[in-house]
Order: sequence, then structure tokens, then C-alpha cells
Amino acid sequence: MVERDYDRISVRDILDRADTGRSAFYAHFRDKDDLLLASSVEYLRDVLAVPLPPDPAAPPDSERLAPVPRLLVLAQQYPEVYRVLVGRSTGGTVLRSMRDVVERLLTEQMAGRLEVAEQDFAATIAFLSWGVVGMQAAIADSGGALTARRAYDIVAGLLSPAEP
Repeated sequence: MVERDYDRISVRDILDRADTGRSAFYAHFRDKDDLLLASSVEYLRDVLAVPLPPDPAAPPDSERLAPVPRLLVLAQQYPEVYRVLVGRSTGGTVLRSMRDVVERLLTEQMAGRLEVAEQDFAATIAFLSWGVVGMQAAIADSGGALTARRAYDIVAGLLSPAEP
């Protein structure tokens, strides 16, 4: 996807690059969109499963909003990949897939952490997932001007109760 627009990549291109057959591909995936979603979820689950050492400079509420800071850091570490996945020129299919990935991971990781009514949890996660994807795009497209920490501070500020 870094080399060519996602819409121009065929299943044949994927099979050739992976050196595998069509029947093996379709035994595991419905189509290339399914492959994108499954591989993204698997990769991010693996990244989020690795515990981080304690960080005294971590934002005060980062545990409540985990894994948001780590998702933003990935966009800062790999801007060329995130420009393709969520950047300005990303097509709708890829963008929706990435938002679905983030929504799944936030749902898994944030259950019980957010102080919202149970009936509001899904809507809150949907809102937050679009916000995270938007911030990932802003980080990747900024050329280094927007850091993951600043992006997180913006998100956390929006989600914090207003002070009187």
C-alpha cells in the first residue's frame, strides 16, 4: 500500500507478493478488505499486549484512556504507513477498515475504564475511535509538527470534565 494505491491492488498482486495460491488465500480471507482488517487487528493486538515500563512523564489519565497514547505513538513512529492507512488521500474502504480496527481494540481494552453509562459505551467508543483515527492522520500528515503527546493532550482535554 505504500507503493501503490489500495484500490489498485488486486488479490493477484497480494498472492504474487506473498508467494501463495488463490485457494490458500480464500481459505482464510473473504477478500483483500478482510485481509487488511484481520492483519491490522492482529498486529495492533500484538503491539498492545506488550507491557510498557512505567513512565513518570506519562499523562495523568493515560491509564484511563489506554491504549489511545500507544495508538497515537504508532502514527508518529511510522508516518509513511499511517499516511497510507488514514491520511488525507486514503480511500474510504481503507479508512473505514482502520476505524473498525481501532474501534474493536478500544472496545476490548477500555471496557470498565470509561466512566460512562453502559448503554452509552458503544457510542462513546465509536466517537473515540474516529477521533483517534483523525489524530493518527493529523500526526502522520503533519511532517513531525504534531507529536503523539500533543495529540493525546488534545484528545484527553476534550474528554476531561470542564473545570469551573
